[in-house]
Amino acid sequence: MDSPWTLKTLCDAYEALQRARTPEELRVEMAKFARQMGFEHFIYALSINAPSLKPQQYALNGFPHEWLERYVARGYFKLDPVVRHALTTSLPAIWTEDRFRDSEAAAGFWDEAKTYGLNCGLSFVVHEQPGVTGIFSLARDRALDLPAIEMVALIGRAQMFASMLHHAVGRIDLPRLLPEQNVALTPRERECLRWSADGKTAWEIGRILNIAERTVVFHVNNVIQKLGASNKTQAIVRAVALNLL
Repeated sequence: MDSPWTLKTLCDAYEALQRARTPEELRVEMAKFARQMGFEHFIYALSINAPSLKPQQYALNGFPHEWLERYVARGYFKLDPVVRHALTTSLPAIWTEDRFRDSEAAAGFWDEAKTYGLNCGLSFVVHEQPGVTGIFSLARDRALDLPAIEMVALIGRAQMFASMLHHAVGRIDLPRLLPEQNVALTPRERECLRWSADGKTAWEIGRILNIAERTVVFHVNNVIQKLGASNKTQAIVRAVALNLL
């Protein structure tokens, strides 16, 4: 690594990410962190894939642009072992030959990535809400030959940075990608929708909350409108996916 990692370095990174107001400012901090950790390339990819929400992908790229264009054009996300890993666990992924050669297609993908200087890497997964997954990856063109204790320390530092970065992206860009997330539900709307999710009818919810049945229907219809849903069931699914319940 180019420079020692200290508590001050972590605090500086946290404060810089908190101050950031644009994706480019986040990218500058990513590049700085990657250099400190001894990597030439980096990328943060955000995937939104929750029930009833429009699937979306977003990236802050520090990989070779030609490789990213090829990756997107050829739909490599469908066979990328790191993406498959991220769908099942939040544990870090160390790029190994075994991981990338579990199929002929994956092996070809790995060989092609190497031609762009992506020979060795680490990926860190962050899940903060259902259906929203962030992956922060570091890559370099030579092997990462570190003693085990230093490798463990590097992974810990990068995982912390990935979590801070994911939170910053959520603050800066997630409102644009998921405008529904900014919907403000009243306490009563949340109560009515929560009981609806438990299978209660409007009449039953009215009895539980000591309000009129038509008032329950009014609140549920408000939520359906606010979330741009087509019915109560879709509103419930969206509210759960957006952490509104």
